[in-house]
Amino acid sequence: MKVKALGVIASALIAVAPFASFAAGLPAPFEGSSTLQADGIVKSVDLANHSIRVLDAQGGEGSFNITDTHNLAQIKQGGKVHIRMMRNAVITITRGADGHTTAAPSAQPNTVQTVSAEVQAIDHASGVMALKGPNGSVFHIQGRDPAKIAGVTPGMQVVVAFASQVSVAVAPAQ
Repeated sequence: MKVKALGVIASALIAVAPFASFAAGLPAPFEGSSTLQADGIVKSVDLANHSIRVLDAQGGEGSFNITDTHNLAQIKQGGKVHIRMMRNAVITITRGADGHTTAAPSAQPNTVQTVSAEVQAIDHASGVMALKGPNGSVFHIQGRDPAKIAGVTPGMQVVVAFASQVSVAVAPAQ
């Protein structure tokens, strides 16, 4: 299902801006994923609906629909847990570090969240990019194929189109 959702996003991006960045001398759009991991204390568990409510170390509370349920039966109220969320994405370069621009992808359907960001750092060997979002926060994207990000450099502007499907797994914290 994740592959199908990513395919839909990739098709939509390529349909609205076919090879625009490549034609402008910028790297072509490429696929990646974003992973967030956090620890917390379980406030409640709903086994029937595959969901949990968790309190984090800063006192924030979140509710999660668990898609990978193989550890869910082990999770108990008051227990410590480790949550891992992963979302697929398509990354399109909209401006090179030298200021060369291309048309940004058109607005996506409501099921796709897009974020404009600037490449802060990149590890070409692993394919991991640090991106600075519009609110100043830094997030990381793991490129699926490090060879496809060979031309990406710090200072480039990108648009990240996140898939609506989020994979969420939970496990008892060690």
